[in-house]
Amino acid sequence: MISINKKLIIGLTIAIIIIACWYFCIDTLTLSEMIENDVSSDVSVLINLFDFNTKLTRYDIYRLKSKTQKWEERLEEIDSISDSAKRDIEYKKVMADMMVDPSMKKIIKKVSIFGKDAVGTILEVINTF
Repeated sequence: MISINKKLIIGLTIAIIIIACWYFCIDTLTLSEMIENDVSSDVSVLINLFDFNTKLTRYDIYRLKSKTQKWEERLEEIDSISDSAKRDIEYKKVMADMMVDPSMKKIIKKVSIFGKDAVGTILEVINTF
């Protein structure tokens, strides 16, 4: 028969595992939670006005960190293209590449109305999270 101390230890261990799984894999972050306090007061006002649930978990952010550097480099290369038609085509290719990733697709749908600069900002935020 299991003693009360062993039952308590098993129960606490299970509770800690459940809380950790919820925290990393289920709890979604808002934009302000992703950015935290690393912004000026003017920017924080805008963030609070446009704060939304990103539908990204901490695990999604962890997975995206390995991909964001490549996307940021490609966006920088696209910015250096002088022909606007070619730049638009290349930008659409990068967006299509990003939309393949389900986690990135969630956030791009939310920020794409703010333009290409918003996508670049989100990539920077993911890298610093």
